[in-house]
Amino acid sequence: MNKQHILGFFDALVRMPAFLFLCAMFLCGALAGGLTGLHAGEGDSAVELAALLSELPSQVVKSVLCAVLWLVLPLVCALLRPAPLCLSALVAARGFVLALTVAVGVGQQDGILLSLCAAGLPAVLSVSGLLAACAMVWQSREAAGRFALHACRGPYMLCVALAALSALLRAGMAALLSL
Repeated sequence: MNKQHILGFFDALVRMPAFLFLCAMFLCGALAGGLTGLHAGEGDSAVELAALLSELPSQVVKSVLCAVLWLVLPLVCALLRPAPLCLSALVAARGFVLALTVAVGVGQQDGILLSLCAAGLPAVLSVSGLLAACAMVWQSREAAGRFALHACRGPYMLCVALAALSALLRAGMAALLSL
C-alpha cells in the first residue's frame, strides 16, 4: 500500500514533538478566543475587530502585510529568550485572535457567513503556514544551538506565500459576500 506523504520536508516536520506542542498551544488559544468571542457584547473591542471583516475588500494590502507579519514574528521570537516560550505564545495568540473573530461573527446573526468564509476558511492556509514556520524556527534553533534557518529557507518562504495567499483569499471572500 502506498502512503501519501506531505511534501518531503514537511512530512518530517509534522512528526516532531515541537510541532505537536505548537498545535496544542494553538488549540488552547483558539478555545480561549472562542469563549471570549461568544461572550462579547455591544461596544466591546472584539465586536469592532469582527466588523473589520466587512471593510476588508478595500484594505487588501494591509491584510496581506498583516498576514505576512504573523510569519515574520517567529524569526523575531527566535532572537528572544526563551525562544520556545515566545513561539508558543505567538501561536496561542494567533489561535485566540482567529477564534475571537469567528466567534464574534457567529454571535452576531448577520455576520455568520461572512465570519466563517472570510476568516475561517482562509485560516486553513495561514495557520498551517504559521505552525510549520514556528516549528522550523524551533527545530533549527535546537539543532544548531543558535538560530540558523539556512536548511529550510525554501519551505519557510512557502509558508510566507501561503499566508499571503490566505490574505488574498480572505479579501476575495469578503468582497464576494458583501455584494
